[in-house]
Amino acid sequence: MSRKNKQSFFWGIRHMAIARKITLLYSGIFTFSILVISFFMTINITGIQQHIIRRELTITISNIDAYLQQGKSLNNDALRDLLDNKYVEVNVYSKKENAYYFSHFGEEPLLMQLRETNFPPSEGIFAKKDDFYDQGQQTLAQDEFKISVQKEKVENCTEYILENNNRQQIMLISTVIPTQGGQYQVEAYKLIGINSNFLRGFIAKLATVNVIGILCAFLIGWYISQRMLRPVEAIRAAAERITIEDLSQRINTDGPDDEMKELTVTFNSMIDRLESSFQRQNQFISDASHELRTPISVIQGYANLINRWGKSDPDILQEAIDSILSETEHMSALIRKLLFLAKGDQNRMLVQKKLVSLNEIAGEVVKELEVLEVNRKIVFEEKDKAEIWGDPDLIKQLLWIHAENALKYTKDGDLITLRVWKDKKNAFVSVGDNGAGISKVHLSKIFDRFYRVDQSRNKGISGTGLGLSIAKWIADSHFGHILVESTEGEGTTFTNVFALSGKMKKEGEESRKF
Repeated sequence: MSRKNKQSFFWGIRHMAIARKITLLYSGIFTFSILVISFFMTINITGIQQHIIRRELTITISNIDAYLQQGKSLNNDALRDLLDNKYVEVNVYSKKENAYYFSHFGEEPLLMQLRETNFPPSEGIFAKKDDFYDQGQQTLAQDEFKISVQKEKVENCTEYILENNNRQQIMLISTVIPTQGGQYQVEAYKLIGINSNFLRGFIAKLATVNVIGILCAFLIGWYISQRMLRPVEAIRAAAERITIEDLSQRINTDGPDDEMKELTVTFNSMIDRLESSFQRQNQFISDASHELRTPISVIQGYANLINRWGKSDPDILQEAIDSILSETEHMSALIRKLLFLAKGDQNRMLVQKKLVSLNEIAGEVVKELEVLEVNRKIVFEEKDKAEIWGDPDLIKQLLWIHAENALKYTKDGDLITLRVWKDKKNAFVSVGDNGAGISKVHLSKIFDRFYRVDQSRNKGISGTGLGLSIAKWIADSHFGHILVESTEGEGTTFTNVFALSGKMKKEGEESRKF
């Protein structure tokens, strides 16, 4: 195979469909295995036949031994009656009687002629092994027979494989059987010849079985590959049906708890996250558009008012300017918050952490509230000294978000309380008030973006609904969380929980992006 053809072949395998790859792999392994087994069966068929013949010869000798041990007289007819296998030939020499007994009919077989030529009757067939090696091999060689294998099986028992130039083989087992009537030399032998018809039939049957097995392997491999890849096909079909407008498609997860089910569950989970993300994004865009539309509409309305009548009326002009400035400030604050959350979502917000004291940050917020003369009673309680690893500016912004909400929803003269304490693992800083409170219906949604509690009741309270979303992001970026306790009509307390700093980390600031 040329290099170009090899590259084309491997390119085709590499770009083949997975179902075909699995089919080829399964059927290829099965085909290779069955061909290897068939090859070894074919080349070992002689060994198998030798094992069978050896067993037949051993049984025959055992039968003769049992017969002689009973003291019965031996003759050719009795010897032939002792044979279970008609293809086994036996020659027996009685040393006491100096007589030969044969199991065959008619003319003497070749082996006995060779033995008689080389071994005088007085010495017996195998009276001397050296004679068998020397004189016997000379005569065997004249007839193109030679000893190819010789094995000492047990005491007084020897196995020979005789072979001629035509590849014909004979297995012969020779032994001595001692009895009360004397010793008997026994040799049992049989032609080791694989019948050509038998061999052709065996190979034909083996080839037929192999072809059927390989065909079944391909069919089973194809079925297995289709069954294994069915969840993948379902994922592909579902992915084709999924669009931005329709993220409701899911894949059935019924079936065994295998890797394919895990893949299906993972795919459905991914689509769930995408659907939730798109819903939040759409809601965010809708809410942002709505929040920006209101100040723009107000500014546009006052601009038209100035254009029509405000040029000559100082009171209308001043009212329009004040409203435009107010809405511009509101829109500017909204845009800043949107940009803050956008950077946080994109992991572009730089968080510069260092060892900070919650007591100091909470104290700064308390002082600033007092300077503003907010007409509220501000109480600061420091139960413990608490230090965390965090960004002081973001932590201060977090507390100010809670403080601004407390100012919005409490009346003049009400109480706003900041507390700092700690336990063995965490530091706590809370901002509480005794204002309007939040009903249980709204508690689970107050951290959603643009969500405002009972907007009809709080029309006079300014806000964008983004403050608590920013507060949650800051807490998450410091691996903390916010607890909310509120009773409608009695007040609300936001408790921020952070891990204690533990051992002092290396000096300086540590920067991390979220």
